[in-house]
Amino acid sequence: MRKALFFGLTTLDIQYFVDEFPAGNVKVKTKPPEFLVGGPATNAAVAYSTLNGKASLVTAVGSHAFQSIFKSDLAACNVKCIDLLENVQAQPVLASVISSSNGERTIFTHHPNPISQAVNERKLFDQLQPDVLMLDGFYPEIAAKLGCEAQKRQIPVVFDGGSWKSHLPELLPYVNYAICSNDFYPPACQQAEEIFHFLDQYSIACQAITRGGDPILVNDRGQRAQVAVPQVDVVDTLGAGDFFHGAFCYYLLTKNNYHQALQKSAEFASQTCLFKGTRDWLNKQE
Repeated sequence: MRKALFFGLTTLDIQYFVDEFPAGNVKVKTKPPEFLVGGPATNAAVAYSTLNGKASLVTAVGSHAFQSIFKSDLAACNVKCIDLLENVQAQPVLASVISSSNGERTIFTHHPNPISQAVNERKLFDQLQPDVLMLDGFYPEIAAKLGCEAQKRQIPVVFDGGSWKSHLPELLPYVNYAICSNDFYPPACQQAEEIFHFLDQYSIACQAITRGGDPILVNDRGQRAQVAVPQVDVVDTLGAGDFFHGAFCYYLLTKNNYHQALQKSAEFASQTCLFKGTRDWLNKQE
């Protein structure tokens, strides 16, 4: 069983479903919300584990009223969680999610606090023996160290570029595969070609830009291509991009082909959009 190490954010997503987004100054009555464990690295780890891979998640949960929700969810998803804030009182990262009947969603959230706890990256890699490392760009004080250690060990590093963050130039030199969303805009970049040229500065050979249901734009060592995304009747898109990244890590190791990994990941992520929330799709893949 191939092993993957996921490092980054864990959140508690409080998701409400509405028929349509309301106008301002309107109180909307809905059914009780869903409480879901989320975050880019976390959902990616869940997807990887579901595909029969061994997923380890290094993140910051901490001690608080919601701690049991995080632990029980990750245990149920068969994800090994290493909590850098174990037994430390901490403020969880919360996300309020409003999902409409057409599958679109709006999210209100906040950035996590920096982590002051030290991490021995060599000991961590020796312990977990990962075949791939995925970083979501959060907690840069640790992410760059893990990326550097992976590079020394010739372990591929996958980067989830959900949005631009000012500290990313410290992290990108260690990235082998940059899978970015359509909301990833580095400084002075507005078009896909500009983004590809920006990532080229960091010698990232394999780059892609996901665009929801539109074809994925690919830059494979200077060769441009597109990967089709299956068209499905979308129920909810929450977490779909995260699941894409987790599936990509799995298929990268099992297919050993960049384009096939993108194609299989697009198929996987599309299937998760057929269900509400971020866990109903588990064990229901076609």
